Amino acid sequence: MNSFLLPSRGEARARFSFEVFPARSGAAALALGHAVQHLSAADPDFISVTYGANGSNRDASLDLVTYLRNHTDALPLAHLTTVGESREAVRGAIHAIMDAGVHDFLALRGDPPRGFDESDAQVAGSLSALELVRLIAEARADRPALTSVGRTAVAAYPNGHPLSRSRAEDIDWLVAKQESGANLAITQLFFHADDYLSFVDDARSAGLRIPVLPGLMPVATSAQLRKVASLAGQPAPADLAHELDAEGGYAPELGVEHTVALARELLAGGAPSVHLYTFNRHEQVLAVLRELGLLTPDPVV
Repeated sequence: MNSFLLPSRGEARARFSFEVFPARSGAAALALGHAVQHLSAADPDFISVTYGANGSNRDASLDLVTYLRNHTDALPLAHLTTVGESREAVRGAIHAIMDAGVHDFLALRGDPPRGFDESDAQVAGSLSALELVRLIAEARADRPALTSVGRTAVAAYPNGHPLSRSRAEDIDWLVAKQESGANLAITQLFFHADDYLSFVDDARSAGLRIPVLPGLMPVATSAQLRKVASLAGQPAPADLAHELDAEGGYAPELGVEHTVALARELLAGGAPSVHLYTFNRHEQVLAVLRELGLLTPDPVV
């Protein structure tokens, strides 16, 4: 199995990781299994698996991380969210994942379930991501043989968390998560290299020491671009939106081209790795890595 292997200063080749989500139908599960085999064969640092709000796809997420562990060479990283969940339910989920032999986590508070918002009591009373980092550390301490096993990743927000009042507040939370046991940060989506580079510079000045991986998504359609813009909390690049629309709303090669250009600028600026959101497909993310010269070996060619 792989571990989190981030490049040391002077290493020639940057690294990469992927994100997938549980399939929602039998046909989607077959396609996902095919994609996962290609993604694993690319030798990523890890493949992360999403986890729905209020535990909505908890069993499917556990099945997928277990499949990755038992049937691929990739290191699975299990997302965990706390929104709408009791402390005991969250603790139980942590132990269930560890019982499956998976010890790497992405600790998130998560978004409110459909039909709820921040004003609802069960949302407002949810554990924070910081508290989740501490719970994971406690769960490891409960198993002395595993104390040194596994990593805890957390989210970083180059363009600000929706509930945050300032970048300084976002960075303070990120540093606090580091001090509570987080080993790695992965950013939410963004479109411009300086969003990431300036955020990391400010975070380093505030005492952040852990690696910060930029999260990138090569879109294939205009609808995906609108979704990414919503998640990023900023307008999509006008030129990319116009070019996609000119192609009838579907042009995967344009998403690859944009992501390659962004990744090159990020890596040149010091990013240690790239984290690619896959939409449960392998073709575009592998095309990005191929263009960057990072795909060795190439699982398709």
